[in-house]
Amino acid sequence: MAALPKHAVIFQNLHQAIKRGEFKDGARLPSEMALARRFGVSRPTVAQALRELQRLELVERHRGAGSFVRSAPVTASTLGLLADGLGATEILEPISAEIARAARAVGWNVVMGAAVADRSPDLIAREWVDRGVQGVFFAPIEHHPVRAAVNRELVDCLHRRGLAIVLLDRDLGEFPERSGHDLVAIDDFFAGFDLAAHLLERGCRRLGFVARREFPATTDLRVAGARAAVARVPAAQLEFAVGAPEDKKWVGALLKGLRADALMASNDATAAQLLQTLQALGRAVPAEVKVAGFDDVRYASLLSPPLTTMRQPCAALGAAAIETMLGRLRQPHMPARRVLLRANLIVRRSTAVG
Repeated sequence: MAALPKHAVIFQNLHQAIKRGEFKDGARLPSEMALARRFGVSRPTVAQALRELQRLELVERHRGAGSFVRSAPVTASTLGLLADGLGATEILEPISAEIARAARAVGWNVVMGAAVADRSPDLIAREWVDRGVQGVFFAPIEHHPVRAAVNRELVDCLHRRGLAIVLLDRDLGEFPERSGHDLVAIDDFFAGFDLAAHLLERGCRRLGFVARREFPATTDLRVAGARAAVARVPAAQLEFAVGAPEDKKWVGALLKGLRADALMASNDATAAQLLQTLQALGRAVPAEVKVAGFDDVRYASLLSPPLTTMRQPCAALGAAAIETMLGRLRQPHMPARRVLLRANLIVRRSTAVG
């Protein structure tokens, strides 16, 4: 079995110590510097472990004072949210915030947690039960060599513990598989269709769809939607290309081989890297090639040029997720539902005409 990441080792060590009562309610944990020396790691690694404890509401962190064990009473109205790398994931962060806001409006509390793929799924499930959680929102793990198996094992453990489950953003398996669990997400097929249709309306006829390796199933759906839009326009074509958007040689070969006049990126982070690479190659955006992405993350409007993208309706997704979860809790045996919301096209200068 692969060794645990350093922050996961620290997290488990502190979590077990708190559970054993070595740190009482209100007790101050050792400083980040002291923990860094103890475990032989950097302070950012310690901070990552402490953030995960904070998301489970086991500790409170106060700037300048340190981290303290928190006494969190178990309530009958607590939900959990699991998302891998929550603090570093641009689009899941605002969706999670909207879920928490929608939950508070109807008298529920949401406890945040990070889904660490190298931790025991049963241990994670037990932790949520110990916190008094009744249901868990889960954004399936994306970057893992056997992610489908890991995601299914974790969800199975949550289910065996009697927890209601609502999936966020994507399903457990690979496209076109479907699980037997509720899902709340944007309609990725129509997001791809709408973005490709926009580029076709701008006169583009040779489209490239760029994704990094180990792309999620949402990318498959976006490509399928884009192909459907392209199929409606005579002489238009689309090539799905998987590679490194920061690789000038690879991007240059793609542009030359396809003679692309537009590049769709699987998400805004990939689009941002493409813009930098195109600039390094001396290719003008949007005059020579138009670029667009998905999600409308915070920095999309700050890129040069500002990025055309499909905006995820975060507030609507949060409200839909809470409604779906409460429905599942009221009727645990009803058929699984797929709640898919339409993304909104945000047009900026990266696809401008002329």
